[in-house]
Amino acid sequence: MEIVEVVADQVAVALSHAAVLEESHRMREKLSQQNQVLQQERQNAMMASQARNSFQKVMSHGMKRPMHSILGLLSVFQDENMNFKQKTIVDTLVKTSSVLSTLINDVMEISVKDNGRFPLDMRPFSLHSMIKEASCLAKCLSVYKGFGFEVGVQSSLPDQVIGDEKRTFQVILHMVGYLLNINNGGGTVLFRVLSDAGSQEKNDKINAWRSNIQDNYLYLKIEIDIHGRSSMFDIQVSTKTISAEKHNKDETKESLNFTMCKKLVQMMQGNVWISTNSLGFAQSMTLLLRFQIQSYIQRTMYAHGTSGEQSNSYSRFRGLRVLLADDDDINRIVTKKMLEKLGCEVTAVSTGFECLSAFSHAENSFRVVVLDLHMPEIDGFEVATRIRKFRSRNWPLIIALTASAEDHVRERCVQIGMNAVLQKPVLLQAMAAELKRILHRSGEGI
Repeated sequence: MEIVEVVADQVAVALSHAAVLEESHRMREKLSQQNQVLQQERQNAMMASQARNSFQKVMSHGMKRPMHSILGLLSVFQDENMNFKQKTIVDTLVKTSSVLSTLINDVMEISVKDNGRFPLDMRPFSLHSMIKEASCLAKCLSVYKGFGFEVGVQSSLPDQVIGDEKRTFQVILHMVGYLLNINNGGGTVLFRVLSDAGSQEKNDKINAWRSNIQDNYLYLKIEIDIHGRSSMFDIQVSTKTISAEKHNKDETKESLNFTMCKKLVQMMQGNVWISTNSLGFAQSMTLLLRFQIQSYIQRTMYAHGTSGEQSNSYSRFRGLRVLLADDDDINRIVTKKMLEKLGCEVTAVSTGFECLSAFSHAENSFRVVVLDLHMPEIDGFEVATRIRKFRSRNWPLIIALTASAEDHVRERCVQIGMNAVLQKPVLLQAMAAELKRILHRSGEGI
C-alpha cells in the first residue's frame, strides 16, 4: 500500500510538472506572438518617422526655401520706384507668395504635431487693400477660365482691422478656384464684400456665435456667385448626364478641399457654405468672418512699434561691414542682395567653418554677423558660441536667421548672446528695422 501511495504521489507530481510545463510553453508562445506584434509596430513606427522626416526634408528644401527666396526678392522689388501698374503686380505677387508660404508652413506644422491644428497669425492689416488684391487676382483667374468679372465692395467698411490676413486671403482664393473648377466658362463671377449685421442670418450657430461679440468687431460677409449659364447648361440631356457624372467625380475630390477650408474658417470663428443650382452644381459660396476693428490707440501702438520698418532711408547703413553665413546658395544670394540694397558691405560664406575663418582674420572688422542657424557640420548656434567665447558680447552684433517659430529657439539664441532673431522669410523692411534696433542698442546712435 505504501508503495502504491508513493507511486501515486510521484505520478501526481509528474502530472503537476507537466501542467506547469504546458502552461509555460503556452505563455512562451503567447509572449513570442506579442513580441512579434510589438516588433512589427516598432518597425511601422520607425518607417512612419522616416517617411515624415523625408517629407519634412522635401518640403523644406523643395518648397519652403525657394519660397523664402522669392519673398525676399519681391521685398527688394517693392522698395524700387515703380508705376502704379507695376506696384500692383508686385504687391499681388507678394500677397500670393505669402499665402503659399503660410500654406507650406501649415502643412509642415500639421505633419509634425498630428493634431490638425496650427496657430493663427492675428495681426493688424488694411482690409480694403486685402480685398483689392484678392479681387484683382480673382479677376485674373476668372478671365483665364472664360468668365466675366464684377466686383462690389461696401464703401463704409472699416479699413484697419485685426485678424489672420494671409489665411483669409487663402480662403478667398480657394472659394474662387472652387467655383471656377466646378463650372464651365461663359458666365459672370460676382464678387461682393459687405458687412453683415446678422438680422437676416438664419444659421443658429452663426447667431449664437455673433450674440456674444461686442460692438468693436466687424462681421464681414464675402459672396462669390456665378451668374449666367454657359452652353454646357443648354445642350441635350444626355450631355448633361455625362457632365453631371464628371461633376460628381470632381466633387469627391473637391469636397475634401472644401472640408479643410471650412475647418480653417471655423478656426477663425467664422463659417463658409455653398449654394447649388437646379442641376446640383455649386453656383455660389458665402464666407462669414469676424475681425476686430483696430482702434486709434491700437494703430498708434502698432505704428510706434514698426516705425523702423516704415523708413525708406537706408543711408545710415552705408559702409556697414556684414559677414553673412548661409549654406543655401539661393537664400545666400538673396540675403546678400538685400543687405547690399541697404548699403552694407557684405562678405558671404556658405559654411560655419568659413564664417569662423573669415572672422578670425584681424583685417576683417565685421560689425554685424548674419547667421543661418541650421547649417550642416557646424550650425549657427555653435558658430555664435565660438565667436562669443573669444569676443565681447557687444562685438560683433549677431543676427540669427531661422525658419522656426519655436520659443525655445529664440531663448537659446538669447542665452548664447545673439542680438536678434529674424524668422524666415526675411524681408527687406524687417532686416532694416532689426539692423537699426541692434545698432541703436549698441550705442551707435542710428
